[in-house]
Amino acid sequence: MATLDAPPLRATAGDTWAWRWASADYPASAGWANAWRLVGTGVALSISATADGDGFVATAPAANTAALSIGARGLPATLIGWVSRAGERFQVYSGGLFILPDPATITGDLRGHATRTLAAIEAMLEGSASKDQRSIKIGDREIARIPIPELLALKDYYAGEARREAEAAALASGRPRRRIVLTRMGRA
Repeated sequence: MATLDAPPLRATAGDTWAWRWASADYPASAGWANAWRLVGTGVALSISATADGDGFVATAPAANTAALSIGARGLPATLIGWVSRAGERFQVYSGGLFILPDPATITGDLRGHATRTLAAIEAMLEGSASKDQRSIKIGDREIARIPIPELLALKDYYAGEARREAEAAALASGRPRRRIVLTRMGRA
């Protein structure tokens, strides 16, 4: 990973994370030291920083980020940075960091609930559902036991939910939100 010019907003577990941080108020040449800490649900990681001119370069080695237990869908966390010198300490940064799962260790179906359920409903309607798809439950009933008219209504519902899941995943990965602008044209 290239060294960023600011702390990251998202990073992948199992990768080396590195970024530069500098402040005219706390130059490394004046004896200031810089350190970082990542905290989140079930994760805590100390990140060291070394002097680089009057700024600092923070680095989290791949072995340390790979050890984070974040789950298959990623994990939001908080990155905190501070400087210290001769008994003084000041927090200089606090921001969100979304940790993406390590692609080398991910297993299983990573699609969201709505996307998996929509695929199962469509397969049932087409008559090509696998055993696993037929056993998916909606409420207390298996998909295989739901009448066709109800499946059609559920298909519309889960299509909307799957669209919302996709939009949320796009936002989490830094892609812009898909916006639809409706326009009506007519004579005045």
